[in-house]
Amino acid sequence: MQEGVSRTGRGAATLERATGTREKILAQSLALFNGRGLGRVTTAEIAAASGIREGNLQYHFPRKSGLVEALFSTFEVEAEAVAGRMPADPAAPEALLTYQRGWFDLIWRYRCIYRDGIAMVEIAPALRPRVHALRARTQALARGVFEAAQQAGRLRIEPDALGRLIDNAWIVSSHWMSHRLQGGTELTQTDLDWGFAQVSDLFAPYLVVDRPG
Repeated sequence: MQEGVSRTGRGAATLERATGTREKILAQSLALFNGRGLGRVTTAEIAAASGIREGNLQYHFPRKSGLVEALFSTFEVEAEAVAGRMPADPAAPEALLTYQRGWFDLIWRYRCIYRDGIAMVEIAPALRPRVHALRARTQALARGVFEAAQQAGRLRIEPDALGRLIDNAWIVSSHWMSHRLQGGTELTQTDLDWGFAQVSDLFAPYLVVDRPG
């Protein structure tokens, strides 16, 4: 019995170490991809940054495509959580601003996915339908948040116009990085604030400034 328990304990410890190594690989990959681009970082560089041998990295991710797919999976979970985060008080003046800022903070944490979207699906073609499906799900969740603000009297816009507004906000959110990188090589917090202002300004004409009565 003791031997069985010991083996079970060793197995759990091994699994915990493997999980920790995998998480470290993903964290280091994200940092490197954000800094230099999805297509410009090698698995050897990721392994070195993770403090492991490249063979160990390949044990967890035999191909770079699998690593990119795993990274996108973590993004999917966070994106749906952020998109569906209903404000506690949709009528509060800061509610929509806070909601939108949460989305931009997510974009910044995973900026390689937005900035290098073409490279991403070239490296991992299986992601192409998942990207489109995630867009549809997050837009539907975002619409629910904006409709709640509309019903609370904080947002004044017709239903058809709201759909177009959400589409335009998605377009700007997804492509402002490419615009800012024209002639440049690096994105900064100033660029993030600029992109956020572009999307916020799309909603400004429809916001009710005074608290609804």
